[in-house]
Amino acid sequence: MVNRTLFLTIFSLFTTLSAEEWELKNINVLIENDADIRTDEAYSHGAKFSLLYLRTDIKNSLLHIPFTNYTEGDNYISFSYAQQLFTPEDIKATELVLEDRPYAGYMNIQSALHNSYNNRLKSLIIQVGIVGPSSQMETVQEFVHGLIGSPMPQGWEHQLHDELIFQLNYGEKNYYDLGKIASLDSVLISEYGFELGNASTKLYGGAIYRFGWGISKDYGPYSIDNHSYSKIPLILENVSYKNEWDFCFNFGLKANAIAHNIFLDGNRDGMSHSVKKKSFVLDVTYGFSLVYENMSLDYIRTHATKEFKKQKNYLGYGSLEFSYNF
Repeated sequence: MVNRTLFLTIFSLFTTLSAEEWELKNINVLIENDADIRTDEAYSHGAKFSLLYLRTDIKNSLLHIPFTNYTEGDNYISFSYAQQLFTPEDIKATELVLEDRPYAGYMNIQSALHNSYNNRLKSLIIQVGIVGPSSQMETVQEFVHGLIGSPMPQGWEHQLHDELIFQLNYGEKNYYDLGKIASLDSVLISEYGFELGNASTKLYGGAIYRFGWGISKDYGPYSIDNHSYSKIPLILENVSYKNEWDFCFNFGLKANAIAHNIFLDGNRDGMSHSVKKKSFVLDVTYGFSLVYENMSLDYIRTHATKEFKKQKNYLGYGSLEFSYNF
């Protein structure tokens, strides 16, 4: 019921404000899990399903990214459903683990405007969701653990309580073609932006380096927390799906300056478990992208520095993304 209400609210808002036509261009499915790193703690699971539409005939629309000339480049709108769950290291403990992060589940619906022009992608995201038991992430984890035979988590009674989430996030990516290096195509994509809301408030900046054979002319893969969208092309009119394989490696580095993180700081009312977070976190990513015609598969591993004071292990998880372009 909560999921349906949030989706209808956002969809109705955006369709009311827009006087334009939308053409479906991409379907994207992203799964993240720390089982890939052989752990079951911290950021334990994430999933996201997204649709991307090309916006046409937008001259009478009220939907625009501020300070962006919507008459230049290609304009898109995306809709997504996402879920994430976080657990402490010892999921067998029934008592509250004071020195480790709290259990937390997060479900959200989001919509974003994207503008690609002159090798720059701008994205403005509105995200509405719920943290707490109403997210149903306890049920999700118990179901998955039952399927794969993993131990059942015992501490969900200590999770963050229900809190409605509202986020306004913004991100930019810039694409730089570095030409051939050792007979391989080479691309650098910089990124920076901010998150503002009661789930997360932070600034971030970084870059992705890609090298391989026939690198797609797009802004690269993304994670659930990244405020872009995979497979948005630099220039739509130049896109042609060739009957051949493209392959490249991806290496990324991102710095995060964090003022608030509900999954560590706890609920805003101060009535939930929390830990002392670190204000600076560095992410390192590596993986590959495989493209055949209008289908693509991306695999990325992420490792991060410690997020809170008494954290024992470094964060690590894998991301698997499937994308289909129309």
